[in-house]
Amino acid sequence: MENPEISVIVPVLDEAKYLEATLFSIAQQNTNIPFEIIVSDNGSTDESIVIERKYAAKVLNCLERGIGAARHFGAMNAHENSKIFLFLDADTIIPGYYLSYCYEMFKANPDLIAFTTGFQFSERTEKIKLAESVANQYFQMRDKLSSPTLPGFNTIVRRKSYFECDGYKNVLLEDVDFSRRIDKLGEVRFIPCIKVINSSRRLEAMGLLGTLYYYAQLDLGWELNSTLIDKLSKKLGIADLREYIGIRK
Repeated sequence: MENPEISVIVPVLDEAKYLEATLFSIAQQNTNIPFEIIVSDNGSTDESIVIERKYAAKVLNCLERGIGAARHFGAMNAHENSKIFLFLDADTIIPGYYLSYCYEMFKANPDLIAFTTGFQFSERTEKIKLAESVANQYFQMRDKLSSPTLPGFNTIVRRKSYFECDGYKNVLLEDVDFSRRIDKLGEVRFIPCIKVINSSRRLEAMGLLGTLYYYAQLDLGWELNSTLIDKLSKKLGIADLREYIGIRK
């Protein structure tokens, strides 16, 4: 689309199982606001490339491995006219009004520089619904008590503010790192009443308590040195937590 005002950036690494539903939800947005879909591929070897070319205006080959690098590479290649970046993971589905909502949020709130919304898991077991409720309450608590955490699977940010804080970095838990830096620039919010749909696969890999424990350690400001990460890997039962978070599938 010519002169897009919104760039939707999706990092991908072998996401054929989830990707089409995500890109379809973006392509089918009910909006008059011009937007572009940018896929930043980290070296997929499955059918992801075929799906990407079907929907995306730009399919980028990000040579630096890592989800932080892929997100930032997408932002660096966004159309110069774009004023809003929406970062979605390849397994995140957005409602049909979402881009219009994001656009109007910034228009109605000039001091707002970034925000995220609530989410629900696509899987609906009682265990999954409990985890979903706890996670949303956690993000809401962060919003009220200190600074919001902007989960990388669903973050909306003004382009100018994104580059002012130097964007995503290719570090462990890149979304928490980004949240801390952009919060220093202006108003950042968590909006629970709007929800996107996300896969529960990471929760299933780490477990609810493991996931919350890991985020809590980071929010308390623990130093992320290699010894701590190795201890967390053993405690959470993940072979290599740095690989899991840094190059998230």
